[in-house]
Amino acid sequence: MTTATPHGRDTLVLRPGHVSLSDLRRIQGGGLRLQLDPAAQVGMQAALATVQSIVDEDQVVYGINTGFGKLASTKIAHDHLAELQRNLVLSHSVGTGEALPDGVVRMVLATKAVSLARGHSGVRPALVDALLALANADVLPVIPAKGSVGASGDLAPMAHLACVLIGEG
Repeated sequence: MTTATPHGRDTLVLRPGHVSLSDLRRIQGGGLRLQLDPAAQVGMQAALATVQSIVDEDQVVYGINTGFGKLASTKIAHDHLAELQRNLVLSHSVGTGEALPDGVVRMVLATKAVSLARGHSGVRPALVDALLALANADVLPVIPAKGSVGASGDLAPMAHLACVLIGEG
């Protein structure tokens, strides 16, 4: 859904699961204000509560409080989790080559925000807000076009995006 704003920029409301190719083309072109559909908060809060429960109950869960790869069964102490996450981002910032075009980065920010807003990741809603704030301010991370690693195919590009969010990009 698009609405006009008093500042001359249209607002595109992003509803997880309902972003069209036409929407992405408009995002690519820039000049839009992106806003998350408020209904997405319910799923994000529920998933966040699940992750918080895992941490609070000191459960051992891969990707939350363990190492990675050969260290997947090694529990990381609670007071080292922030360092673990920071190091994970920095270690995957290995992209090379030309930077993705600005329009592509705008779409990356929007699609990652919408994907996380589906409520399956357990991220804080503030992360989704931060991604949209970057897009709305046209502060676009430099994301190299080559060098991704892993089965997901986007670990390196997402690490470069995350570096901006943690003050390293």
